[in-house]
Amino acid sequence: MIKAPFHAAMTVAALLLFAEVAEAQTVTDAGAPFETVTLEIEGPVLDERSGRNPFTDVKLDWTVTSGGESWTIPGYFAGCGDAADSGCTSGNIWRAHFVPPLSGDYRWEVDFRAGADMAIAPSPGERLDGHGAEGGFTVSGQSADPVRARGLLQYTGENYYRFAGDESIFFKFGPDAPENMLAFADFDETPNSLGFRKTWEAHAGDLRAEGLSHLWGEEARGAGLLGTFDYLAGAGANSVSMLLWNAGGDDRNVFPHLLNVGPEEYAQMEPRAQWDEGLDQDRFDISKLDQWQRALSYADSLGLHLHFKLQETENDLFMDDGALGRTRRIFLREMVARFGHFLALTWNLGEENVQQPGDVRHIATYMDALDPYDHPLVLHSYPDQKQRYRAFLGPRSPLNGLSLQGRQDDISDLRLDVMTWSSAARLAGRPMVMSYDEPGRADGGAGVDPDYPDELLPSARGIELDPDIFLRDGLWNALTAGANGVEAYYGYRTGCSDLDCQDHRTRALLWREGRIALDFFREHVGNRAVRMMPADYVTSPLDDYVFAEPGEFYVIVTSREDEETIWRTGGIEGRFAVRWFDRAQGGALQTGSLDMIEPHSRNTALGDPPAGGSGKWVAVVSRVHDGILVEAEDFAAQRDDDVRQWCIAADCPAGWERTGAQNYIALVPDTRRTHDDELVRGENFSGEPGRMAILSYDVEFPEAGRWYLWVRAYSSGSEDNGLHAGLNGDWPESGARIQYCEGRNQWFWESSQRTRENHCGVRGGLWLDVPTAGTHNVEFSMREDGFVFDAFYLTQSPYPPHELMEQNEAARPVRQQSAGH
Repeated sequence: MIKAPFHAAMTVAALLLFAEVAEAQTVTDAGAPFETVTLEIEGPVLDERSGRNPFTDVKLDWTVTSGGESWTIPGYFAGCGDAADSGCTSGNIWRAHFVPPLSGDYRWEVDFRAGADMAIAPSPGERLDGHGAEGGFTVSGQSADPVRARGLLQYTGENYYRFAGDESIFFKFGPDAPENMLAFADFDETPNSLGFRKTWEAHAGDLRAEGLSHLWGEEARGAGLLGTFDYLAGAGANSVSMLLWNAGGDDRNVFPHLLNVGPEEYAQMEPRAQWDEGLDQDRFDISKLDQWQRALSYADSLGLHLHFKLQETENDLFMDDGALGRTRRIFLREMVARFGHFLALTWNLGEENVQQPGDVRHIATYMDALDPYDHPLVLHSYPDQKQRYRAFLGPRSPLNGLSLQGRQDDISDLRLDVMTWSSAARLAGRPMVMSYDEPGRADGGAGVDPDYPDELLPSARGIELDPDIFLRDGLWNALTAGANGVEAYYGYRTGCSDLDCQDHRTRALLWREGRIALDFFREHVGNRAVRMMPADYVTSPLDDYVFAEPGEFYVIVTSREDEETIWRTGGIEGRFAVRWFDRAQGGALQTGSLDMIEPHSRNTALGDPPAGGSGKWVAVVSRVHDGILVEAEDFAAQRDDDVRQWCIAADCPAGWERTGAQNYIALVPDTRRTHDDELVRGENFSGEPGRMAILSYDVEFPEAGRWYLWVRAYSSGSEDNGLHAGLNGDWPESGARIQYCEGRNQWFWESSQRTRENHCGVRGGLWLDVPTAGTHNVEFSMREDGFVFDAFYLTQSPYPPHELMEQNEAARPVRQQSAGH
């Protein structure tokens, strides 16, 4: 693309002036939580290369407040507003992007000033037109996009990152290679130093129709990289990794800065000279950055986690000699302004970092202050320099995670690394998230699939690796050690390496079986992971990987050897269900030779896994808690039923037949089935518990305490899936707003409570606190008419009962749907 000025007729003198700028700002319409709101403001007409510097001498900060919380969003110079397509180099548009995390009313105010180095060293400066502008918007409902509804990925003080929308834990798997992913020929002014520039041609055909609007320029460029994101998301990966600046590094072609020389001349320069002479260190290429943003926003929309490495070991002392100086501050602010609104991202301060600890701390503190969303903020270093991490442990550390690297070809160092640093962080007073981002040796890591054709590889295959080593001893090992996941490094002798690879189908087997591992942890481990720990000592053979909540729940990645798994119970008593999961083929949990075990000695056999399958088994052992099951039709009484009434299945009006249950009850009539139907409070909707259509059940409780509530219901629309629960005439908040989004058009057990932030409900949020043993009155009242109710279950375990989950398993929903009002 030929880069063009914004106004060809504009004089240089005019570009240098801030005079006569029209006051104009717009804010895009607000929607639901986590749907981006953008401020666009007209400022002085400036140029990326000449005249007053728009990246240093103009500061746009957008401060947004709601309910006592405040977010300050750094803005950026967007030139003419469509630089990705036009290639313009100048203009008068500045932008800032905000991701509102909650429903409610928001107020905003603009800080827009000019002055020497204003962006990084604020002073009163000159107030630009638009400074002090203010306004407001309202955020409500829930996004119809499940990626948006899931929310921002954030650190919450635990040893796992969570999505703020549904509070789910992020378990990670994806490529750590090639690190020079953004060395892409379709980005403006991208050189071809060392011949590593990419076309991503192998994935151009993977681009789906949804990605076409993200292409740029008259030639509709970018299909190869966008198709790469489509392939990875569809194949099972949920993360991608990339350097944002590698001038003078291994590849040398990735940087957001303006070139001072032509791309060909830059490619021939020595590494240090590329930075010192080849690039303008405080000015950025706005068309390239707009194209980066266009491409990465597509990855973000697919739900891919973006692992941004801000530098690498070869160049981490180039900026300001490694310190947090002027140049680095400008660079970091631009990166946060451009990309900080993406939902799932990690800021990595540097690959194989060797900066001084004090410099790293200053940089991390600066990044933590710039990013308003508590995104993951981590550091990566060499395998034999992990002691560097000790300087960043403890409550005062701005880092919230560590990015670990190994060096053993059999990945035998991974488990001890994760356990050591998880424990060190916890003992220092602040849990940190462990991610193993380069397992294996530098020449190996994740090898090319054995059946991938050699003739399609960019270089000769110099090493062959069993994929199951990476899957079992890398991914499953990391997840059961307490890490949030693994990234696959492509070693330099694999034939498709960390620098030259352009086809992720070279590791198709990893993505296929990696998806199975992630699905297992999301479905069968989930939130209980924060209470689990590696406990390999509780089984034999000794090469089992065990992840345990002691006495309650165990995930055991069994040995490759054909040996019976023995559980060293340590005197634990009770009944335990034994299930088996095929980690290569996936599917539901299966029953082997033993359905239940009751340990009577310190060594108890788990029995044999099911016949058939891949032979790669994970055992799941869970305590069976005695619960209380009550059929819905066995109510003692109903009252306040003059407007809506519960009918037993046989007596319900025509059209209320539901297969899969013999007896059930329904709340009739049903006048609101979709969000478009009129909502009439006190008729087809009751937001207040204990007001309408109340059912009473006499339940005998064997002991006092907290009893978690599960309800089996049949939901066929978005407005027949809400109920309230109470006890002895009281209606506690913990029993309000039982909510269903999953399991549409089927019988489904659920224990989710609708919250302000999550209209589809937070699982495990429902319980009744029973004051004494004996008979108590459990009650349910209407929230939405049309609710169909088969049974409820009370248990003192906070974990999903396996017998209920097995009933749900056969008809698991494909996608989450709207929760309604």
